Amino acid sequence: MRKLRLLFLLFFFLLPACGGGGSGGGSNSSGGVSISGQFLSSYVEGLKVCTDSGYCTYTDAEGKFQLKVSTLPVHVTFFVNNLELGDYTLRENNETVTPFKLSSSSQIGDILARFIHGMAGDTEGTFKTLNFSGIKVLNSNLPSGESLTDAVQNGEDVRVELQSNGKTYSVEYHPEDRSVELCTADSCQKVNYRQWLILVYMAADNSLNSFASEDLKEMASVKFTPQVKLVVLTDFQTGTDQISESSDTTGDLTSQPLNYEVDSGDYQTLKNFVEQYYNLYPAKNVALILWDHGDGWRSRSAAIDDTDSSLLLMFQLRKVLSDLNSEGINFSLIGFDECLMGMEEVLYDIKDFADYFVASENEEPGTGWDYTRVFSYLVSNPNSTPQQFGKAIVDAYKEAYSSLSTDSTLTLTLFSKDNVERIAGDLNRFYYDLNSDTFPDFQSARSSSQQVVCSENNQNCSYYYVDLYSFASQLSDKYPEAADIVNVIDSLYKTVIPGSDGKDLHGISVYFPANPDEANQSGYGCYTAETPVTCTFGNKQVSGYYNPFAAGTYWDNFLTEYLSLE
Repeated sequence: MRKLRLLFLLFFFLLPACGGGGSGGGSNSSGGVSISGQFLSSYVEGLKVCTDSGYCTYTDAEGKFQLKVSTLPVHVTFFVNNLELGDYTLRENNETVTPFKLSSSSQIGDILARFIHGMAGDTEGTFKTLNFSGIKVLNSNLPSGESLTDAVQNGEDVRVELQSNGKTYSVEYHPEDRSVELCTADSCQKVNYRQWLILVYMAADNSLNSFASEDLKEMASVKFTPQVKLVVLTDFQTGTDQISESSDTTGDLTSQPLNYEVDSGDYQTLKNFVEQYYNLYPAKNVALILWDHGDGWRSRSAAIDDTDSSLLLMFQLRKVLSDLNSEGINFSLIGFDECLMGMEEVLYDIKDFADYFVASENEEPGTGWDYTRVFSYLVSNPNSTPQQFGKAIVDAYKEAYSSLSTDSTLTLTLFSKDNVERIAGDLNRFYYDLNSDTFPDFQSARSSSQQVVCSENNQNCSYYYVDLYSFASQLSDKYPEAADIVNVIDSLYKTVIPGSDGKDLHGISVYFPANPDEANQSGYGCYTAETPVTCTFGNKQVSGYYNPFAAGTYWDNFLTEYLSLE
């Protein structure tokens, strides 16, 4: 049920073959095997790559290189001319390296990316290839044996003087304001690079097909800059599936048809999409937006694919994110442009893989988020933090719908990992509070709680999602953990737009059947599955299903005890 429907360029340092590895000089007495790598931040040509044994080569026009090594892993060092950029340990063949992998933090990687672009004369992040082949490093203020990465990490002022095509210039890093400048004899210009990569996984191979085209038009109305890269994978129900990217030269969103049918309900499709573009367009911040139907914990959270009869459920989404995390891929923000995903269960499942999360507690209109407003903000404010961008998404939602009459109360909320973990801890403590003596407190609070997807005039009452604030607020005078939940929810940045359903919602829900009959109607056996079982969703059986929230918290234990006392 989704929507009721309403760096500059972070250089692409590709490091594979440079003519078989002999162009850099050096030797490798051990022979061994040949491996490839890639250094991304735009393509980087003429970057020197050396092993500890003294074997060196150079990156080609795509940033690729090849090395002869005895075995993996292998420690390598990267140079521009005689200037050491930094070092890295390659652990697999064809590994991609970026400025962020050379450094100890994303902030340091950000500075290195800008510095590298500046040395290549790319102050706006628009060069497809950064060519260092004809650049000579005349001198620098780096102490002997210190790399550029070392100097930046140590907070040192850095100045490197270079020469290219007979012209002399310098690139300078100023730690007091974290700026990088490209300076000539006449003036200095700040170096910018890609600040945000936005990946939108648009699973529209279902009843939302027509809305996908509308949202793509909203995105296409924005003129993007190299600092904000947008990539959208769209799986249509009718028509040709496509990939859309913002152009770094024109700012337009351009689409290319795909010559295969996208199965957006498949775990591997999402994983491949993220891997490909995360490495192709490395950025300081990366956001993943999941666009589709959603129905909370049981959830077709990232995709329903009618053509392939596939679903991507919450435990599968968690696996995608966990596998990406093991590859070093994490997100600044994950957003759900879907219905009913503003649940503690959903947020808990993904809390370890992003800094911030945006989701709707209730159903969304068919038109979903206002992408013109969302991306216009980010293009105008590319240095926004993940929190600021999340607030802008919420603000855009409010601006789009606050003046309209809607059937459903609309909500959109920004969450942090800390918010999610505090609420989970408080729900765990409820389990220890509950016994036959305290049961009347919880029973009274549950009977008076606001249900999210159900009303007296609506027969769709099989969800039993309860507004968490409405439940906890009735217990807050007696139970400190309930008061803490109220405080956390009060502190959330959110919008609540009243609808004709008259619901009093506060931005986050939790599953809470009031009696055993409701539990049986709503898939309680699957909800409490802490280890893999076979579950049925509609007419589809899913093997290996489990609920990560039940496995990680005591809320399912609380519900079991509550229902036994009911």
